[in-house]
Amino acid sequence: MMLSNEDGEEGHPYWYARVLDLFHASVLHVGKDSKSSEVQRMEFLFVRWFGRDTSRPGGWQAHRLHRIGFVDVESNPFGFVDPAHILRAVHLIPAFAHLETTDFLGPSKVARRWSDDNESDWRYYYVNM
Repeated sequence: MMLSNEDGEEGHPYWYARVLDLFHASVLHVGKDSKSSEVQRMEFLFVRWFGRDTSRPGGWQAHRLHRIGFVDVESNPFGFVDPAHILRAVHLIPAFAHLETTDFLGPSKVARRWSDDNESDWRYYYVNM
């Protein structure tokens, strides 16, 4: 969970993602704007993004948990995140009544945990508060 950049009444204060892997790289920034000539360690997370289900309001006012689901392939489902931007982990509860789906992504050994069947995702998850 990290702070979102969404503003306005429809905006949600957080973005959610599943961490797939943690990487680090040795980076040397060169050029006129460089502030250091030393190699620096850079850490970053490879994530799979969740999107909020806006068809079903959640939160304290609605008296229900927020519902999220993975974004589909057309919506750029993967990204990189600075670990410093993470606020905390959240407990996600699969929405069992909505079953699993293969609509978001095809079979993958990278985007799903090894214990998963590697072919489907839960359609929705509830964000436990």
